[in-house]
Amino acid sequence: MIGAIVMTGVFAVLCSGLATIGNLAIARDFPDGKLEADVDIYFDPLFDPAVALRYERYRLTTNLFYHQARALWAVFILLVGYKFLIGFL
Repeated sequence: MIGAIVMTGVFAVLCSGLATIGNLAIARDFPDGKLEADVDIYFDPLFDPAVALRYERYRLTTNLFYHQARALWAVFILLVGYKFLIGFL
């Protein structure tokens, strides 16, 4: 049980770190901050398609790690709670 808790915690920290690195990469490469998720950047005549594709890749990868980290943190909390509950009974 301790091994599952430790491994889940390690993977949660790793995914959180990768999501943070992805957010920093987006902030570095797109400093204007004008790009939003609901804007269709592929049909904007002033926007380069290669840049739009790179932005989409950064955003999708970052979101993948973000949601994965959230799920792992939830599992980690459940495992720690279960361990404490069983330990006190």
